[in-house]
Amino acid sequence: FGSSASARPAAFQDLAILVAMASPHGAAVDRSLVEKFLQSCIDSLKSDATRKMLKNCSSVRPGVKLVELQQGIWDDVGVSAEDGRRAIGMIERLYLDDQEALLALRNEFSNSMDMTYLQCLNDRRPKSLEKKAKMPKNTVLEFLDACNVKLDMPEIRERLSQHISETGSMPESLINEVHGEVMELLGFDRVHGQRCFEQLGSTQQYANDRELAMSFARWRGKTSNVCLMLLNDYRKGGGELHVDEEVGNKLVKVQAKEGLDAMSLEERTALLEKHAKKVNIFRGLPDDGRKRYLDRLGGQEKLELTQTEILMVTLVQNHQQKKPQASDGQSE
Repeated sequence: FGSSASARPAAFQDLAILVAMASPHGAAVDRSLVEKFLQSCIDSLKSDATRKMLKNCSSVRPGVKLVELQQGIWDDVGVSAEDGRRAIGMIERLYLDDQEALLALRNEFSNSMDMTYLQCLNDRRPKSLEKKAKMPKNTVLEFLDACNVKLDMPEIRERLSQHISETGSMPESLINEVHGEVMELLGFDRVHGQRCFEQLGSTQQYANDRELAMSFARWRGKTSNVCLMLLNDYRKGGGELHVDEEVGNKLVKVQAKEGLDAMSLEERTALLEKHAKKVNIFRGLPDDGRKRYLDRLGGQEKLELTQTEILMVTLVQNHQQKKPQASDGQSE
């Protein structure tokens, strides 16, 4: 299964991703309508009727039905789903008064979505495990989605954290245990399921199927991000890590992003002025040259170089995103 692997179904994408995807412009949504949507969703997700509906629609993936459920509630409150998702993802910025109640509802909504999704998979659980047949595409997609949701479960996070506190290393064996549990939840023997995945990878079907490729990339990213976050938390708490160079470099990026989030605009500007030339030189080096360059740096120097590189990449991306808007404005 590969422990570097991971994201959630489209219905449950992390709120940070929703914010990033949402248009910066859109119709304002009244706070009361956001509250009504969240509470209505929570009530519906906890209902016996929804559980029965999801169980009986076994030919349709649960995520599809849950998206439809949300769409129906947005229609009921008279808000477009796009504007509604944007409002929920940006509660901290859009609703400055009495945020706590909305944030608590958003958190309950997210947890309810996850629990309803996993309950549906459990209700649909096959009575026997498949040990011979090829894994259908929908089962592959469901496996990837379900793993991502499982990784957000408090009990799973606790198991991973415990492993890290005991070993200081990547919790690869526990990640593989979770993958095996999900395989069996979907009706596939875990050993046979692993073989199916290995065969799928060898046929390049991931690369040739856009939906599979995107889901696989999210799956890998989710697992990597969760493990890195927990390793970083352990490090910040004074724990000693025992990880390889690749994981160590990824942890530097995690630390760099954390540091940037805490910086003022003036501090970021000073960082750019200090290290921009070094980053340009670094980015022009071949791979082996970059490795030698990093090996010569101390911990703080490596951290600041990484932070500067992140800032420069972000500035370039923002500039590129603004280009089409500028062109549109000139053509009018």
